[in-house]
Amino acid sequence: MPRVTHPDAIPDNPRARFAETARRATLRAAQEANRRRAMPRWAGPAMRIGRTASPLLLLAAVGGWAWASGQAAMLTSLVTDKFMHASMDAGLSVGEVFVQGRKRTAKTDMLAALGVQRGSPILAFDPHTARLALEQIPWVAEARVERRLPDTIFIAIKERKPMALWQHDRQLRLVDADGVVLTDEDLSRWPNLPMLVGADAPARGPELLRQLAAEKTIADRVEAAILVAGRRWDLKLKNGIDVRLPEHEVPEALHQLALIQQTNQVLDKDVVSIDLRMPDRLAIQTSAMAADLRRKPPEKKQKI
Repeated sequence: MPRVTHPDAIPDNPRARFAETARRATLRAAQEANRRRAMPRWAGPAMRIGRTASPLLLLAAVGGWAWASGQAAMLTSLVTDKFMHASMDAGLSVGEVFVQGRKRTAKTDMLAALGVQRGSPILAFDPHTARLALEQIPWVAEARVERRLPDTIFIAIKERKPMALWQHDRQLRLVDADGVVLTDEDLSRWPNLPMLVGADAPARGPELLRQLAAEKTIADRVEAAILVAGRRWDLKLKNGIDVRLPEHEVPEALHQLALIQQTNQVLDKDVVSIDLRMPDRLAIQTSAMAADLRRKPPEKKQKI
């Protein structure tokens, strides 16, 4: 029975084996060339990029799923908690809160703004957030907050300075030069401060007080300043005299009044009001009793 030779079998003859090997190599090269001709030029680089980027794309897809499902937030919170506990075990916990510059700011208000307790992890404390919260306290004008490892929180504050007592809507409040309401409690601690009356009085008050400071003889007599129609001031003196100031050129009017007081002591007489609203004149209203005395003829002296 004749022997059947498999097409892929290698002949026993050396020359035939060499010829068969060369034939197969030529066939593979032709097939590879055909495949390259069938694919576009960009296909090869694209496949290499795809093989490189596929792990990154897979990681991004897994991360997106974790974020959308809330798993990432839970994992981050868990890791953060473990880190904070580890930092506390290492001694990084709040042991002391040192405050510099506090005179009138309530301690309870500061602790509430800080939101920190003794023994809490100091690395979880945010100085920036604490500074913003402290500056919301009325008495605090500026604040500086530092973490001083391992266990101290340092705070330096600059407090506001009371400027006047502000009366509005039948209520009395303490305000500073920026018009910030500091408190409405225990106002008897500031008996020597001037009183401002009117809705916009705190905003306009600093300018008037600076102008009054230049005329100390007048300023020392002022009990209250009333803002009239949001445009000009009336001064109420401690002895009851009303002084009507002009809308403009207030320093000149105050200086004029100071000169008259220096020469005639007009503020020490039986005067009801002084009107300084006209730049070229001064109107003085006396009491009814003083007017009657002026109209009454002088009594004749009897000879003895």
